[in-house]
Amino acid sequence: MSAVAPERTHALAGLACRVVDSLLREDHLGIQSSGRPVHGPTSGGHGGPWWRAPLPGGRTLHLPVRPDGFLAEYRVAAPFILVEDAAGGVARADSIVEILGELAPRNDAEAEAGWVDFCEECRQCADVVSLHDTEAPRLAERLAADPRRPRGFAGLLLHESAAAVRDHPVHPTGRCRWGLSEDEIRAYAPEFLPEFRLAWTLVPRDELRFSPALEGALPAWWPAASEFGQEGRGTQGAWAGRELVALPVHPLTVARGEVAAVGRPGPLVVPTLSTRTVALADDPSTHLKLPLPTASLGRRNRRTIKPGTLAGGEAMQRLLEEVLEREPQFAQRILLADELRWADSGSDLHAVLIREYPRAVASDVLAPVAGLLAPAPGDPALRVLDRLAAEAGQAAEQWLDAYTSLLLDWHVALWLRYGIALEAHQQNITVAQGRDGLRLVYKDNDSARIDCSRASAALGRAVRAEDFGDPRIAAHEPSELADMFTTITLHLCTAALVVEAVGDDGAARAATFARVRAHLEESCERWTDPADARSRAAAELLRARILDADRLPIKGMLTAGTLLPKERLGCADINKFYLRTGPNYLALPGSAALSRGPRRA
Repeated sequence: MSAVAPERTHALAGLACRVVDSLLREDHLGIQSSGRPVHGPTSGGHGGPWWRAPLPGGRTLHLPVRPDGFLAEYRVAAPFILVEDAAGGVARADSIVEILGELAPRNDAEAEAGWVDFCEECRQCADVVSLHDTEAPRLAERLAADPRRPRGFAGLLLHESAAAVRDHPVHPTGRCRWGLSEDEIRAYAPEFLPEFRLAWTLVPRDELRFSPALEGALPAWWPAASEFGQEGRGTQGAWAGRELVALPVHPLTVARGEVAAVGRPGPLVVPTLSTRTVALADDPSTHLKLPLPTASLGRRNRRTIKPGTLAGGEAMQRLLEEVLEREPQFAQRILLADELRWADSGSDLHAVLIREYPRAVASDVLAPVAGLLAPAPGDPALRVLDRLAAEAGQAAEQWLDAYTSLLLDWHVALWLRYGIALEAHQQNITVAQGRDGLRLVYKDNDSARIDCSRASAALGRAVRAEDFGDPRIAAHEPSELADMFTTITLHLCTAALVVEAVGDDGAARAATFARVRAHLEESCERWTDPADARSRAAAELLRARILDADRLPIKGMLTAGTLLPKERLGCADINKFYLRTGPNYLALPGSAALSRGPRRA
């Protein structure tokens, strides 16, 4: 972290707060479980409560905090910490460098190795945050001047670009793309709206698996291997006599030396919010998901494409299509991107998914949920949500309520009737608004959790774990669906929006969460079949694990993504490591859940 400039900026102060917030929430060094709120000295630079916890070496940590109640009872109130040594001396750590130095683990090789990675992650994130802060006026001007209109698929690229400079609701270093330099970020990241050409590589046909939909007809822009001359004919070297196939690759993957490019450049593309997925510049309804040699949301969260995941996504899409055929009330309001055309291999660098957005939303305003609270392109005084609300003739809170109602009703139906929980986070859901009203478009459904026996009973056919490639998709316990629903649908796609939208207005937050609870209760009643024991059990689980729960699960994203190996944590998936410590922000006033927290100073 020594490369981080010592100058304090508002942006870097925010990063410091997010980092310490996450460390407290995820109980790094036991500072949450062994700490407590206390009254602190006003001379410490904070007039509110402090969080006091023991640190290794006989030291004591003092954090300036304030009551919160979303993912934790308290959140950090200022970008500094105080550390008291065994002799009573107090040191103040103001910079992210100093803070990380004070909170480093000791005498634990695994934890120390993870901490080294995390310090580097923070350094890279700080560089990106500073870049965004410096370039903010020019990025806003570029969005305003872009000739693409705010409607349709080209407009979606503008809204995704605006979303790319926002922080993740949970992960503190969400803007870090591991290993990318400033020049590479400017050349390939969505916030800069670059255009660039893909590259082509050649792969033996017998090493690739094509989906039936892609096998039957390659797109017009996809060349045959023979068009690459002698290289593409498989007449030389180790590939002599083997049929070769051209495969699109990201130019950054080529630049890293991970694959070799051949022949002419590929189609002109524009990056989307995920960076590794790009849209065809000439047809932005078509997106290509490509492996990228980087990581985000943690050092271990590589952005390559694991063999088998694309096939699992296809199976999941077909399952959801089957559900929608049975539920006409959702058929025109819940839409699926077509993800049936793909190719993969035994390598996580040789793969591609061709995603087609539904033509039904071609004239709608399209925006990712992750960008709803971003400044509206061309009118930064408004949020994207405000613009959508105005177009619908609604106040912002009315629009948010309508969105929440549709979102929760669909996901509760999937859970209670079909035993399905989607890992549809804020980047994977696109809001579509047009003449047909508000609709939601889903993509990347390859990491769901499914109660196969429940789905089989509901659909009247066998739904098997092996249908999805990834064995982790099949849930072993019904509670797995509750955990995914809570941490993804509820925390990321609902509550995070509420908390940011209403700010420090406690009354507005309470009123909005009361509406969220009401929507959940209504959906639970609507989708419970009293004659079906499985349906009743699922509804009881929803009430026990969410509506009436003392605590809600939260993700330990930092711990599992960077700090500690999943083998030590006992989780099969680094994106599904849960802590049972979240306050229940949906609890009724006067309930046991609320009466037990937060702990008072």
